[in-house]
Amino acid sequence: MSMLRRLGRLFGGEGAAQENERAAPPPAAPPPPKVFDYKDDRIPDSAQAKIAHILESIEAVEKAMEREQVPSFSRVDTGQMRDVHLPQLVQSYIDVPASHRGEIFRKTGKSASFLLGASLDRLQERVDAMLRDLAQHDINAFTNNMQFINERYSDDDNPFR
Repeated sequence: MSMLRRLGRLFGGEGAAQENERAAPPPAAPPPPKVFDYKDDRIPDSAQAKIAHILESIEAVEKAMEREQVPSFSRVDTGQMRDVHLPQLVQSYIDVPASHRGEIFRKTGKSASFLLGASLDRLQERVDAMLRDLAQHDINAFTNNMQFINERYSDDDNPFR
């Protein structure tokens, strides 16, 4: 090996970078999101129904987002809602021992299951708003295409009619 090459490696030149690239392991893949059991017996039936509806609505939003040019932060928002916020909300309800849920009622005047349901309703409202916004894009596209077809293929300008 030539002296220049050795000096280059010593000072972090091209050869050292290539060696470091070969030696560095590939980055680890992020762990898959934890699957949450929303059929847990500790979750009230009314909350389970709301959760199922929220998850169906999020899936509908994600399918609609595939057709639209949606900012990436919106995609992240729905993913966080499904994979982080919803499971954390439900888990925090489950974590409160049933024998101590009365304390929540004494502090707020509302039961823990009522507060869980109200929080789930807020999540559903947000998902519904996202669906409405995405539907409005589809409605606007349809309206624009209809107007174009009507203008383009209208016989109103035909002088021979």
